[in-house]
Amino acid sequence: MNQQQIADLSAELIMKYYDNDYMPFLLHMDDDALWYGPAEGQFIHGREEMIRIWQAEEHSLLFSLGNMEVMHISANPSFCDVMLSYPVTTHYPDREDITLYQRLQMTWCERVIDTQDGEKEKVPRILVCHISNPHAKHDDDVIYPTNFHEVYHRNNVQESHGERVHFHGLDRSDYFFLSDTIIHIEAAHGGKHSVLYTTDGTVEVLSSITALEKRYGHLFLRCHQSYMVNPDYIRNIRRFKVTLTDGTELPIPEKKYTAFRDKAVRRLNDP
Repeated sequence: MNQQQIADLSAELIMKYYDNDYMPFLLHMDDDALWYGPAEGQFIHGREEMIRIWQAEEHSLLFSLGNMEVMHISANPSFCDVMLSYPVTTHYPDREDITLYQRLQMTWCERVIDTQDGEKEKVPRILVCHISNPHAKHDDDVIYPTNFHEVYHRNNVQESHGERVHFHGLDRSDYFFLSDTIIHIEAAHGGKHSVLYTTDGTVEVLSSITALEKRYGHLFLRCHQSYMVNPDYIRNIRRFKVTLTDGTELPIPEKKYTAFRDKAVRRLNDP
């Protein structure tokens, strides 16, 4: 069982789930899986029971998923624990929005199944899914908190926009960030790694700034050998530096100044 692939799969399933595409998540459950929901007393045993309950649940809720951190660990080749943490905003039909910061733990196991060709195949399955920050539960709620306004105070809305981008952290976490939460990127450790400056703080990632430019150059602009900036956070550009909305000033080499300024203007006028 490849831990990194399991971590990436966990993130993919949760992102689909909050797009209201919940079936891939449920189909990866083990036949004997346990699900502990976010509300007090929510407990479901077995994949078939989960599918039955989810399919019977009718709701008109929409969700916005914020930046996600994914960590994984394994003490056995056939098992892997994945911890995901992220803010998620529930959008209600009455236009009330509530944001919670959720922590979700998945315990994966390896199962042997019979394929359609009659062969044996090892597949990953979720043995336990536990959301560890429970809230009060309304009597009418089964899976989704449709009566949240009666049991939980209104919170600040977590705006979620931009393309979702993936980074391998120096702390062995995986980060799935929304691009508009990244203000700028700085080279670190002699250019081998990079530091992301985000609206929530800083994160050091394994990729070099050159590798990030190749992968995400359509989102960020390279203003210097050591810096990339999110054009949405540019306050002004003048000879020879760029000032960001958080007050950060970054240098622009004289030879690259005109080209960078023109790129930034084009990007801001035609996102």
